[in-house]
Amino acid sequence: MTRAPLAGEDAPRRLDQTIARWADQWPGTLLGVEHRDEPDGAGHHHWLIRLRGTERDTVTLWLSLRQRTVHVECELAPAPGERLEEVYRFCLARNRALREVHLALGPEDGLYLVAEVPAGEVTVERLDELVGATVASVDELYPTVMALGHGAWFRRRPPRP
Repeated sequence: MTRAPLAGEDAPRRLDQTIARWADQWPGTLLGVEHRDEPDGAGHHHWLIRLRGTERDTVTLWLSLRQRTVHVECELAPAPGERLEEVYRFCLARNRALREVHLALGPEDGLYLVAEVPAGEVTVERLDELVGATVASVDELYPTVMALGHGAWFRRRPPRP
């Protein structure tokens, strides 16, 4: 197995510049990008990207620059409160067809969309593919996951004009 090369010392600056160039392409949809200049305790740098969603008001992506990769994650839905077997069966069946991102259990058993990309491969175009795939997957999966797993309180809202 070939491992991604180690990200250099300038990787946080390069990724920040890539995200800034990418952000220019999403006017009206991009709600904001946040970044802390300091790494966390593990030495990872983080970015938070918020976008306006169709099925969900806000789609939030976390990007974490790790030693060799950029980890991308987005919470799709909180842990199902009902019909767990149906939710997980639906997610497993849909996971097979997803491209760029895949479904995973996250903190507190929430359902997440995740991806891992070698740090050197994150270009404006590649970031656009990842964000686009994430937003499209949220729009496609969110209503069904919420209706199955949180049907007691979730009601799909009417489409925006």
